[in-house]
Amino acid sequence: MPSTASTATRQRAARDILVQIVARILNLGLGVVVTALVARTLGATLFGQWSTIFVILGLVGYFASFGMEKVVLREVAGRPELENEWFGAMMFLRFSLLLPVIALSIGAIVLLHRSHEMLVAGLILTATMPFDGVGVLQLVFQLRVENVVPMLILTLRSVLWGVAVAIIYFGGGGMIALAIAMAATNATASLVQTVVALKKLEHLPRPSRKRLRSLLAVGLPLGVSGVLIIAYARIDQLIVYQASGSRAAGLYGAVYGMLDQAHFVPISILTTLTPIIAASWPLERERVLRTVALAAELLAIASLGALAFAIVGAEPVVRLVFGAEFAPAASALPVLGGAFVLICFGYLNGSLLAVLGLQSRLLRISVAALVLNLAANLLLVPPYGFMAAAWVTLATELLVFLLSLRVVWQRLAPGRPDLARAGRIVLAAGVLGGILTAVQAAGGGLAVLIVAACLLYPALLFGLRALQVEDLRILLRRAEA
Repeated sequence: MPSTASTATRQRAARDILVQIVARILNLGLGVVVTALVARTLGATLFGQWSTIFVILGLVGYFASFGMEKVVLREVAGRPELENEWFGAMMFLRFSLLLPVIALSIGAIVLLHRSHEMLVAGLILTATMPFDGVGVLQLVFQLRVENVVPMLILTLRSVLWGVAVAIIYFGGGGMIALAIAMAATNATASLVQTVVALKKLEHLPRPSRKRLRSLLAVGLPLGVSGVLIIAYARIDQLIVYQASGSRAAGLYGAVYGMLDQAHFVPISILTTLTPIIAASWPLERERVLRTVALAAELLAIASLGALAFAIVGAEPVVRLVFGAEFAPAASALPVLGGAFVLICFGYLNGSLLAVLGLQSRLLRISVAALVLNLAANLLLVPPYGFMAAAWVTLATELLVFLLSLRVVWQRLAPGRPDLARAGRIVLAAGVLGGILTAVQAAGGGLAVLIVAACLLYPALLFGLRALQVEDLRILLRRAEA
């Protein structure tokens, strides 16, 4: 199979990113409505328990893959003729780890549950874990820069889940009904994705002892790092749940869920660009630098604009989505918005560390982040509540960003990505925040703020030359053969 990532044009990459962002924005809009219905169905206390279930499954479920997809991505991008062996090794590893992961998940839910509904719902949701064993096949589309198929499947999952939640909400159902619906929805989408992915492959994936040994040897440091990253990203919610109770966990979980949903931005961009970087390194260094610069600019535009809006519109957004009961959580949204900016660049740095073969450095950085996050949360959350958890998240992401940037910057020497437009992007976002503040002070509501942001931010980006007309032409121009 020819490596599409190694020959993808800038136009093709731009279109692939655009397709993902548009699809994910549409799914995000539906997701906001669905999350609002779930929050209203359960209330703050039960929503805190519902959110905690996913924290538990996220922490434990990571061991089912150990984050080794990045290793498979890097290896197959360079030698696409071996993709079936790498996919087979990854699937074999996932299925081998599945039973102990399920057992550990059940034990954690039994230990931490605070209601019969939470216990039953958590046990039901573990039923979707066997379908994760074939999740590695999503890499088939990523390596071919054909991510429209995963976006269609994501939309299918969102629509099915949305319909189920609406039925449960208007029918007076509860947490157990939601768990059954989510388990069925995830299983359906996973099976569809597997069937379509297998049709893309010339041969069925087959386990290879050689690739499995390589996967374990190369991926183990990366996998341990991933476990630590998941831990410091999620442990604060468990500490809030244990130290401040289910209601506080529900408030924090609501706004943190908005942060989680916003991850579609770096995921969309790097799903397309990471295989291109992997296929170009180290022989095409200039192409790597150009691609990194493009990723950084796109991440800055999206995350800084979102931060500017979150600082001004946090309270009306939270009230609209979750209701007045969740309004006290609004103060944490701007802080988590600042963390989101750093998280976006953390995705980029993490992808680069994997491509550049610096897994051991990522492990050290993750250990430092976990130590800081855990110590600070244990010290500050009991007296100060979920706001302390939000600030600790920001501090942790800043530490990770600075440490990983230093390592990546040194490895890319002597060349450096051209980030000349970064300052203009920062200025555009800052001006946007100032204008939105003035609009709100003049009595503008949430609808006015949204319209103003959608109109002003692109105008500011073009006016300050953070974006240029040529960038639009790339999206509109036909991809080269």
